[in-house]
Amino acid sequence: MKDRQEVAQGATLLERLAREAAALTVRERGLADTLSRGYPHVLLESATALAAQHGTSASTVVRLFAKLGYASYADAQREARASVTALLPTAGQRAPAVIGSKRTLRACLDDALRHDQHNLAATHESMDVAAFEAIARLLAEPRGRLFVLAQKNSAPVGAWLALHLNMCRPRVQELGVGAVTATDAMLWAEPDDVLLAFSIRRYSSAPVSIARVFRERGARVVAICDSPAAPLVPLSDHHLLVRTANASPFDSYTAAFFLCNALVSAVAQLRRPAVIKALQRRDTLWEAFEGELVDGGRRGTSGTAEAVVQKGS
Repeated sequence: MKDRQEVAQGATLLERLAREAAALTVRERGLADTLSRGYPHVLLESATALAAQHGTSASTVVRLFAKLGYASYADAQREARASVTALLPTAGQRAPAVIGSKRTLRACLDDALRHDQHNLAATHESMDVAAFEAIARLLAEPRGRLFVLAQKNSAPVGAWLALHLNMCRPRVQELGVGAVTATDAMLWAEPDDVLLAFSIRRYSSAPVSIARVFRERGARVVAICDSPAAPLVPLSDHHLLVRTANASPFDSYTAAFFLCNALVSAVAQLRRPAVIKALQRRDTLWEAFEGELVDGGRRGTSGTAEAVVQKGS
């Protein structure tokens, strides 16, 4: 079975059915016909529900998918949901297709784990390592400013990335979802600056417009996207792709956090001596500031930031 799974890896259900057609039993052929005509939506229900609709047993369904090279029926469902969500850009459109009517709450837990495991593995396996290294070097370059642009659902990932890159290099600025901050940043964009922008569907026009201005100013643009068809890709000097498939109507950002974690690690590695010193300074500042707050609570707040730093030294 392991060899068959390895051979089938990456093939869709329809491709597997065509390849294994001659080896199927009569009952399996009938089930295969149902799957071919109803794919991918027919797989959004449980194996028991599929068996009942076809007048067979759940064990027959499970055996067929094992013969086709799937590790489990749930693995085939994950593929089907990914096929559906790839065609439907909004959560509202995806909801009726991906929320199984008879799915248990335990299945929600297991499905989320399965999808994120696949997202992580697929993102890692398909990574353009040369682009990753080029982006890490751009992010580690301290000469210009680094702007991080992440809007809507990508905003938490962008905030995490900007927060940690700021501990590794100077002049990191997070661009908010409003137009004011982005406009002010574009006003003074220079060739040494770098814009790192997220573009996850539904794609917004704002990141594209901002990236275009940065390029016109001679600045570099790097992008983290969910598809090579994302409109930000043609405007970027380098881009990286993340998988966002999920068992719910909403995109999963687990792989995006993984990629950002890897970028922060790479930047810290490239700037190792400076990062060590910066983090040590941060510890001193934090301890001094925390102590000042405690003392201030007893004496009344007083002093300046300079006094806090002097106290820590």
